[in-house]
Amino acid sequence: MDHFLVLSALGSDRPGLVAELTQFLVKQGVNVEESRMVTLGAEFGVMMLLSGSADACERVVSGSGEVASSLGLQLLTRPTRDPWAQRSAKAIPYEIRLEAIDREGIVHALAAELRRLDLNIVNLETSSFSAPFSGGTLFRLLATVEVPPGKPLRALREALDALADRENLDLEIRSKV
Repeated sequence: MDHFLVLSALGSDRPGLVAELTQFLVKQGVNVEESRMVTLGAEFGVMMLLSGSADACERVVSGSGEVASSLGLQLLTRPTRDPWAQRSAKAIPYEIRLEAIDREGIVHALAAELRRLDLNIVNLETSSFSAPFSGGTLFRLLATVEVPPGKPLRALREALDALADRENLDLEIRSKV
């Protein structure tokens, strides 16, 4: 039976970091099931869901201090449960796309509305970029939420439309299936 482990790491960005970190993981006998990696400023962040035998996962945990030191990373590991057993098989994934003039509070406004609607965010990414003509800064958000069976989609759409009107957001929601 596979065991699961979440690994997160943060350190100064440089070429070869992913190759060196994953070499350590391969040597321990774990598999990378899912991952997110990104450079923010001059820092490189990693989050991975790993699977393997109990012994392999323990080797990752026990060797994490040494590999963190050698790679110049802050590294954290945490055992977790089977991710596929956690999610409702009947929940429908919906994608939310949002764009607006960049300002404080956009992520919070959406997250608070989704919380009020009792929806789980399973993925969320944001970025900022220059507007093509004005040179101002635009904000983009892409999120995936799980909508449980029986949740009225009309109410969800109406709530998000109201949020978009209040916050001056260009917002779209659609099924990912």
